[in-house]
Amino acid sequence: MPTYESPNLFIDFARLPPPAVIETIRYEDLLDLYQDRVLKANPALEKALQLEQSPINIVLETEAYGEMMVRARVNAAARAVMLPFAVGSDLDVLGALYNEARLPLVDNPRPYTTNPEDWEGDTRFRSRVQMAPEAFTTAGSAGSYIYHAKSADPTILDASVMKVDRRGGIKVSIMNSGASPVPTTDQINKVTQRLLRPNIKPLTDVVSVTPVKVIYTDLVARVVLYPGPDAAIIRQTITDNLQSLRSRIALIGRDLTRAAITDALYVEGVQNVNLTSPAADIVAETDTCVWLRSADVTINGTRTE
Repeated sequence: MPTYESPNLFIDFARLPPPAVIETIRYEDLLDLYQDRVLKANPALEKALQLEQSPINIVLETEAYGEMMVRARVNAAARAVMLPFAVGSDLDVLGALYNEARLPLVDNPRPYTTNPEDWEGDTRFRSRVQMAPEAFTTAGSAGSYIYHAKSADPTILDASVMKVDRRGGIKVSIMNSGASPVPTTDQINKVTQRLLRPNIKPLTDVVSVTPVKVIYTDLVARVVLYPGPDAAIIRQTITDNLQSLRSRIALIGRDLTRAAITDALYVEGVQNVNLTSPAADIVAETDTCVWLRSADVTINGTRTE
């Protein structure tokens, strides 16, 4: 399992607490606020405020809705200047602060504002911006090697780096983002050419770029349901959970544990889970990824009352 000291590599934006500047907005609270202000200014209007369709209530409801929209716009503006939340052109501006730009996915990309499909997606671009400070040290640190590897080609999903000997040997493993995790020869060549640039590679490092090692596995399980729930709904929920699990572990150094699989299968309405394969936890090394090829989940009847 990769262990990196750099905060640019292990800070998970999804686990950060909600920023205090982003306000939770409720229309009902704003309406109550406006009504309380009116009552304090003129208590004689209390009965009028109790009538939902009274003219004064209609005016206050309109004002409360307008206030809600203004506060939502303030929230949106706050998110636009935060790397974990910025999207689209707002993220492009934040990237420019680190001298980073989106990578094109095609040879002749059209403008991002009209054709974002021609360009690197927000999630990947955000991760490169997060790692951009690592590039200030050329490729001397683990983070800078990963940054430069992912910047060499937008189709590279992940990269890892490890020291292989005491003579400066460095192995960079890369992973493809396509239907197969194994990178193409073209991807390997692009990463190699970038890492060997004189202004990137430390003079004493001996760098090699290799395909990620892949542990292929298939999931086989049987689930027993409680009486009553619609099996089709449960099956769809399980499918969605397994897709999410596959996305989470389809990175270099991510383990696939039986506990994670059981958690994905044990949804509302499931009475028991019998997991046949994998028979044990699959642990991925620094240069290895786990690839879940298929999932065969059988609904094995319902529990007898």
